[in-house]
Amino acid sequence: MPVRRLQHVLRPRHVQPLIPVPRRLPVRLLSSTTLRANVPTWPQPLGQPQTPVNPSDDAIQQVMSEKNKSTEGRSKSFLETWSSSPSFQAALTTVVGLMMVFVGGVGYLSWYKSHVLHRMERAFAPGFDPALEMHSEESLHIERDEQPLIDSIVRGEHAGSYYLMIGPNGTGKGTLILNAMRKIQADGAAILEGHPDLEVVRLRLGKSLDFDYFEDWQGSLFSRADPRSAGPALDIERALNKLEKVALRYKAKKGRPIVLVFNEIHLIPNSPEGHALLHQLQQRAEAWAEGGICTMVFSTDDFWCLDMMKKNASRMQVLSVYDLPPHEAISALRRIRTSTLRHRYGPDAKVENDAILRQVYDLVGGRMSHLTRVSRAGDMLKRAEQMVEDEMHWLQSKIGLIPDHDDDVMDEQKWASCSWLLLRHLAKLPEDEQYVSYGEARRIMTRTDFIEPLDAYQVIAIDRRHRIRLDSTLMLRAVERAIAEEGFDDLLDQTRARVDEIEGLHRQNELTIKEPFKIVVDKGGRQFDVIGLGDSFNPPDEPS
Repeated sequence: MPVRRLQHVLRPRHVQPLIPVPRRLPVRLLSSTTLRANVPTWPQPLGQPQTPVNPSDDAIQQVMSEKNKSTEGRSKSFLETWSSSPSFQAALTTVVGLMMVFVGGVGYLSWYKSHVLHRMERAFAPGFDPALEMHSEESLHIERDEQPLIDSIVRGEHAGSYYLMIGPNGTGKGTLILNAMRKIQADGAAILEGHPDLEVVRLRLGKSLDFDYFEDWQGSLFSRADPRSAGPALDIERALNKLEKVALRYKAKKGRPIVLVFNEIHLIPNSPEGHALLHQLQQRAEAWAEGGICTMVFSTDDFWCLDMMKKNASRMQVLSVYDLPPHEAISALRRIRTSTLRHRYGPDAKVENDAILRQVYDLVGGRMSHLTRVSRAGDMLKRAEQMVEDEMHWLQSKIGLIPDHDDDVMDEQKWASCSWLLLRHLAKLPEDEQYVSYGEARRIMTRTDFIEPLDAYQVIAIDRRHRIRLDSTLMLRAVERAIAEEGFDDLLDQTRARVDEIEGLHRQNELTIKEPFKIVVDKGGRQFDVIGLGDSFNPPDEPS
């Protein structure tokens, strides 16, 4: 194809062009030729881009014009028309965007679930545990006989069972568990405390398991339901579902179950809601013990937890924790007293002799919390006497006797008088057998519903064998002083008599009948004639 060559004239910029500027050639759309040097171009005014000239431009324009003529002869199909429309382009963009969001959401959901399990596995890894940090390692602890068993349970050596530890407050149940966890750096173990508010229990369970109940979930585009909309029970069930997966992984990795400790479950309300939560936990404990993937340990001060959980218990083992025996208690008191005096007065401080330590033990007993409190006082005997007096006054503030009470407080005095019947009986028993069975206590109190409040007030303690005793030696000494006061037996008898009198009045209905009378007015004065009941009920016949 011939190529037109256009000539141009070189001139200075201030000289006007000698020939007119030809028309602009169309822009080249496609070129398959190589770049050539020395391609002539038309001179253009300053400030305008110069259009390159290519030998194939005329051929391309001819091909495009022929193609347009060929397509003009036929009509476009519906698919071609719709695919080139703006609505199709907008719909395609929307679909692609939604698909990208969906794929991203599915990927985020998969990552989030894996991340949740990873965090819960990290909660059972050895190392930092908030409960151990709060439990000071430098404080003095007494090795108890129950410690080896608790150590083996926390190490996961007793798969196939779960445990309920029951004992009075201050006997050292929590210390036993924390000491066992410290020995293994909480490897495979977690602990949480109970609380009267179930929402707080939910939060504490999440803290111990490092689980946020999906509150850190960022996939709100999918309108996930609020995780707290159904109450704490459903949230706890979600946490237990995740924990089950973690327990299976842990068992497959290390060959032993994880250990989850619920301390002080008696703080959970003794109500239908609290019972439902304990049943929920017990169901998991039974299933996980059967599978050998998790060992749950419950700790309680009150008997009602054992009474409720015993109904559905098939793999539950009950452990009772008591006060220290005399020789261990005196030895522990000496150690704690020595540590306290040396810390306060230096290494040359002297500890009291065994006679004084024995007198202190006779007053406060072998309760670890009481021994620790006494050992930190300047005068241990004076402090022990004061503790007994305080306990007696507290007891009288709860179940004090009022012989001339009003009927408004009859129910309270009924409970108080029945309670003192049981306490007096326990205080008069021999020292080595100061307990009664649950059935005998019911007969002594003559009531069946007054035992549980005494246990809740920590006046009495009930062990796994259903034996009832006074909660502590300190409580025993307080009861002994109360019943030794002059006139106590008469006061108790008068209170019970007053209760019987008020109950008798409540069971009687008083019916008052007034006899009718008639007044006869005569000249001599008024005369009163009383008509008897017979005459009033049977009036005389009127004359016909």
